[in-house]
Amino acid sequence: MTGPSVLAVADSDSYLKWAAWTLARLRDDAGARGEAVVVRSPLAPTSAQGRAAVAGTGLEPPAVLGPRAVARRVRDTRPDVVLVAATGPVAELVARAVVRASGHHRPALVTGLPGMALPATAHGTGWRRWADAFVVHAPAEVEPYRAAFADHGCAPALPVTRLPFLDVAPAADAGRTVPHRVVVAAQAKVPASRADRVRLLDGLAALAGAGFEVVVKLRARAGERQTHNEPYPLDVLWAAQARAPGHAAGAVTFAVGPMAEHLTPGTALLTVSSTAALESLARGLPTVFLADFGVGPALLNEPFAASGCLLRLDEVAGALRSGGPTPDAAWCADGYLHDRDELGSTVRRLAAAARSGTLPGLAPVAPYSLPRHGWSRVRSALPVAVSARLTR
Repeated sequence: MTGPSVLAVADSDSYLKWAAWTLARLRDDAGARGEAVVVRSPLAPTSAQGRAAVAGTGLEPPAVLGPRAVARRVRDTRPDVVLVAATGPVAELVARAVVRASGHHRPALVTGLPGMALPATAHGTGWRRWADAFVVHAPAEVEPYRAAFADHGCAPALPVTRLPFLDVAPAADAGRTVPHRVVVAAQAKVPASRADRVRLLDGLAALAGAGFEVVVKLRARAGERQTHNEPYPLDVLWAAQARAPGHAAGAVTFAVGPMAEHLTPGTALLTVSSTAALESLARGLPTVFLADFGVGPALLNEPFAASGCLLRLDEVAGALRSGGPTPDAAWCADGYLHDRDELGSTVRRLAAAARSGTLPGLAPVAPYSLPRHGWSRVRSALPVAVSARLTR
């Protein structure tokens, strides 16, 4: 019997990267075959973002389809599994379209989040309560998500696997090479305020003044859409000279493209809470989570509190000259650098049930929030340019 056929449907750059790498991992581990497409929305990645998201996976850059076209693709190709990789309201929109298009012989519905997924929220699970399986990327995520889904009266499978774009676990002596280059994983919402983002730029300029090459790796250039809106793009602030006097314009540079291309030997990674830090740790590179802006849910960095890698900006230069902080071994094992992989077996089981028509019956997916559902339908039905103007 051939391996599972999988259709991945994404709505933004970060979800597309997760979907593409998950497909690549399933191809290697479960003999899966399939494709990734993007559902039309204002979050849809540009062509350049799409190419960057699938780089290294062996997948073609994705087509952009409306919800009806996604439904037609399901009817025409009859995948065993649909991997729904999208923000909550769009994920629900896709699930509704798939269920309507499939009738009684439906594909399995697998979903998840493209990075650290704690805390498990009522909204995050509410939008995804139709799932046959919800992928978690750390042992520590299992029980919180089991409880959160139970509050909605559902119990999807919760396969544990590593984030698909991570390399093997770092060696015990990882993080000891003294770097000469610092790559900063920029985030759209963290830190949030203009003042804090300027403070971050000042700290980076100080690192450059201490002799490090400093590159800010952007998710998007100014004007490009990404998963989260970015009120104060770092490159725009820097170009506007929103930085301390005395910092040369070229002290900090900005780049785009796949993160993997930037995580090379001799590099350290800095971030507040980007999952790019996990890629860096998995490669054994010195990695720092910046503590200057606090630790809490709004900063998305609570999962990193016990990592052993939290430092203030004014501590970074000295720490990197000593090879950087060493991640806590217990935190790695219970968090995102574990060695469990249950996704392939889960997908094979669900695909077999889909082929035999023995998946549990799934009622039509009721909207978790009627207003948000209606708004998502409008945005996905309109051309991207028009839809994007409506969100401004």
